[in-house]
Amino acid sequence: MARWLVSIDDTDNEESIGTGRLARQLAEHLAQAQLLSDISTTRHQLLVHPDIPYTSHNSSACSEATGGDDAGPKLLDAARSFLLEHFHDGANPGLCVCRADAVPRSLVALAQRAQREVLDLAAFDVAVRWLPLHLWWSGETGQGRIGACAGVALRSTGADGRFIGLAGIRDLSGTLPVGEILARSGVAAVETSEGVALPPDALIDTRDWVRPSLRGGRPVFVVRQEEERFVPNERRSKDD
Repeated sequence: MARWLVSIDDTDNEESIGTGRLARQLAEHLAQAQLLSDISTTRHQLLVHPDIPYTSHNSSACSEATGGDDAGPKLLDAARSFLLEHFHDGANPGLCVCRADAVPRSLVALAQRAQREVLDLAAFDVAVRWLPLHLWWSGETGQGRIGACAGVALRSTGADGRFIGLAGIRDLSGTLPVGEILARSGVAAVETSEGVALPPDALIDTRDWVRPSLRGGRPVFVVRQEEERFVPNERRSKDD
């Protein structure tokens, strides 16, 4: 068995469900097809710029999971079919599949550039042409392939993005002690933005929105102190 990364950028429109939700549905679809197991999905922020087509946030989403050693082509085919079934006019979706242990450093560097500058699509295609990736795109430009590749690369660093799909996080609500958050979900730790781990009895006002960050390869729920309570450090976003 191997660990696989499956990333999409749907370049959605105002009527679509959004890349984050579509990525979570795709992950469920691949699990039901028994192609992947032990799945988690992260959202990765890319550059917001007027020269880049996007609807609201310009983010991609990547799922990491366990699959067969040679599952790449099957994952690409199954994910491509799913995306085509959910295709909508005006979209330029991209899909990237790669083994987690085979993500090239050059792709990571390219993804980090995509977070701070506008990438030329033709130059991007040249840069990734010979990399060990399973790639697909559609639409007039297929612009989403940049975001899809970036999602794979950024997830592989273990230090970028936040979890939008992780066991138990959407069932957590209200004010809960850290120990209960850890027991009821895949969250590995609850920490302050300074990296200080909170004890099991510390109370967290979840604000019904637990979205851990990917830190050190682990899902870490980052919180801040607000008066006499701890609250999520990041603001709620409609795309995750």
